[in-house]
Amino acid sequence: MTRLNLRLLLIPLSALAAAVVLALAAVLYADNLVGAAEERLATQTRQLSQSRQRHANAGLEKDILQRFRETYDALGRIGFVGPEQRLNWVDGLREVNREARLFGIDYQIGQQETYPGAASLGVAELPMRQSIMRVRMPLLHEGDLMSFFRLLATRGDGVFTLNACDLRRAERTPANGIEPTLLAECELAWITVAEPEPGAK
Repeated sequence: MTRLNLRLLLIPLSALAAAVVLALAAVLYADNLVGAAEERLATQTRQLSQSRQRHANAGLEKDILQRFRETYDALGRIGFVGPEQRLNWVDGLREVNREARLFGIDYQIGQQETYPGAASLGVAELPMRQSIMRVRMPLLHEGDLMSFFRLLATRGDGVFTLNACDLRRAERTPANGIEPTLLAECELAWITVAEPEPGAK
């Protein structure tokens, strides 16, 4: 092949090389566009799925609220859900003591703290709290103790557990002509579940 022929071929070869480079660049550019579009599509698909899930959850939460609203309100009325009702507890103690015709009652209430029994009940996620109350009361006989706590439970002034009771013979102090024979010292745990604050997730 002569030099003249090579010169004549140089221009088409250069054009071909330029066309190949441009084609490769176009392919890479198109590939980048496709990748970006796929990524945007995946993001929008995820967002759509999350929106649908939130919508479904909102509907489910609404159904649950409607289904259990009456029970929830009832728990609120007896002081289980919401803030502590210490005045109700104390009024209940005094009223039950009068109703059972006992000899008076002394009490002490501790600070509110986390209720340790939530995990064993299978409700560890609930914000359950307790306040320990220690009561001291003279009794005529052992049966008065159970009658006292049955009456206290039926009043609906709150939810409590009886942790422990200690019974011992009382000093003989006349009271309305009847002498108590026993002194009971008991520990109660008044239990509440805190309501979520507005806007809390």
